[in-house]
Amino acid sequence: MYDQQLAEVYDRVYCALSDYAENAELIRDLANRHGDRPTTLLDVGCGTGEHLRHLRKSFTCTGIDLSAPMLEVARTKLDDVPLHEADMRTFDLGRRFDVVCSMYSSIAYLGGLDDLRAAAARLVAHLAPGGVLMVEPWILRERWDGGRLASARFEHSGMVISRMGRWHTREGRSLVDMHYLVSEPHGVRHFVDHQDLALFSQAEYEEAFAAAGCPVRMLEAGRADRGLFLGTMAR
Repeated sequence: MYDQQLAEVYDRVYCALSDYAENAELIRDLANRHGDRPTTLLDVGCGTGEHLRHLRKSFTCTGIDLSAPMLEVARTKLDDVPLHEADMRTFDLGRRFDVVCSMYSSIAYLGGLDDLRAAAARLVAHLAPGGVLMVEPWILRERWDGGRLASARFEHSGMVISRMGRWHTREGRSLVDMHYLVSEPHGVRHFVDHQDLALFSQAEYEEAFAAAGCPVRMLEAGRADRGLFLGTMAR
């Protein structure tokens, strides 16, 4: 998951699939509406740092991610932002933040309900009193359609990328072997990115965050098929 080959092409693919500036504006708006003049933000599962690239204009930011190659890319953009290689189930930065967010379904890469509860506890543990929590889930189990073919083609700075894979379902998880064909000036290469995301229900997410001490509600915001969980930490 998110190895060197994918990290090298990630922005060329996902910046075409998602409007990071728009997503950052949503985070900023919700933080200001539900928080009390928030100034610090933690992005859990920050990837290549595209959300942080926009959010650092409004907050003092910190990021964590499990993938060292993704963080290498992020550091080329964010030399003024602390970035930590860490597991969302166990991380401890020793401080709290006015905003804690985890976007683009990072939380669904966990192993199961115990992992979900552990991650929820760590996210909430880093949230300051009165702070705002935002978590973008993967597609909810009750909305999952069983899997379908995904294919797309991208062109950027002399590189052409084609990707294709068929999602399927096994034992409560959604899986795909996404095949990438990358054309560059010196040749063509192929690699496979295996994706394995848990299909949690809305109730399971809500129960995990309530048990961690920060109840959440789902907003039909962000990517339409995913929604966004929003919570505010008690003072």
